[in-house]
Amino acid sequence: MRPRANYYVPLKSLGQKTVTTIFYDVQAYPYTPPGVDPVFAVVGNCDTIICRPLKEKSNGIEVIRWFRDSDPDASLNSCAWTQDLETGDPLICVSGKSPKIKVLNVRTGELVKTLIGHGQDIQDLTVSPISPSILASASMDHSIRLWNLDPSQSSHPCMLICAGEGHKEGAFHHTGRYLLSGGLDCIVNLWGLPGLPDQNSGTDKVTLLHYPHFSTSAVHSNFVDCVAFHNDLILSKCAMECKIVLWRIEGFDSSTPVPTPDAAPSTHVFRETRSAFGGRYQRLLQFETVDTTPFYMRFSLFSQPFKAPILVIGNEKSKVFFWDLQRLETWSEKDDVFRIPAKKSNNSKQSSISRQRELSVASTTSSSVHPASNDSQLLSSSATSREFPRSRERYGVEDPFKEIKPHKSVTVPKIEFAARGAAWSVGGEWLLVVGDQGMIAVFHR
Repeated sequence: MRPRANYYVPLKSLGQKTVTTIFYDVQAYPYTPPGVDPVFAVVGNCDTIICRPLKEKSNGIEVIRWFRDSDPDASLNSCAWTQDLETGDPLICVSGKSPKIKVLNVRTGELVKTLIGHGQDIQDLTVSPISPSILASASMDHSIRLWNLDPSQSSHPCMLICAGEGHKEGAFHHTGRYLLSGGLDCIVNLWGLPGLPDQNSGTDKVTLLHYPHFSTSAVHSNFVDCVAFHNDLILSKCAMECKIVLWRIEGFDSSTPVPTPDAAPSTHVFRETRSAFGGRYQRLLQFETVDTTPFYMRFSLFSQPFKAPILVIGNEKSKVFFWDLQRLETWSEKDDVFRIPAKKSNNSKQSSISRQRELSVASTTSSSVHPASNDSQLLSSSATSREFPRSRERYGVEDPFKEIKPHKSVTVPKIEFAARGAAWSVGGEWLLVVGDQGMIAVFHR
């Protein structure tokens, strides 16, 4: 298959003559069943774009709503979806250079509320997977705040502050009881959270967590710009290293009770790794991400029950890399036998497990951009795809320091851009990758 590409989303409807917006973040609406009308939010500069991919058309996305921040210096870089607890309306929370978080109603187009409390830029937002009313924000003021979005708590919405060693990136564990953070100090922290809301919620007394339950500066050597849980394992990356690291905290088991705040190790004695779980950490795998040296280039992990987890990241030269994490668990060298010509093998048929599915991409050209699609393929669209051979360098996991090459690489043609963020739809049918020059690349499988 030889896919072709579209280009980008021009901002002509806003009166801009040239595309200069960098889209830093994209998130899929998480509260619809898999396969049902996926909707994405994209943020950058002063713009928050709510859009949906259009499978039946020839080119890419339809813009549902376009918010423009009244602050010309908003520099939006993060967004997170939630819901109105009373009406069920979809709400999108956005943040950036301003220390304020704005909550927008996608259905009505209105500003619902503004959350104030941080002292500097807000660099990341994430909503608890167990409650749409719990929002976490990470700021350059070195704190992480957890907010209660319940309208009944609007007078005192901040419930908890991870203080002292707060960070600029955050990710919830699927239980909602742990929060990962990473930042400019090259450290990754894990915070055990109390049950929320707690006795201080809705009052002017905020619960403080002074120390994380795990902290290490040994995994990365530069600014940490993306962290995520993969079950109880951790994925993280930083600027300059050009790799994503999969690792685990020794002794950490999310099925056991969350340690109390008093169990968190203090900083009175310097240690490269501090842990309340009785061990250190173990590096498991590394994924090669060529040309991802700039700060703020984030990966995305698709992870749903009964479906193969897929890791994806874009680089600064219009390439998007994919890894099938399930394949890493099931691969063995005998799978390569199916790639040997028939004259050298008694079995010329290719097994379903080793069958390669093609990959392609489409990026957007206007507020109505429509990618080609083919559900039988892993991903389909309109860019140039490259199939890698199955081999130890892409599937062997014996050496935790050997970087695993991408299982699939896709190049978006005609325009060179740096990808900044990516997001999967709930069911994994759609993927949006966003970045410099107003680029929104649309993938479908």
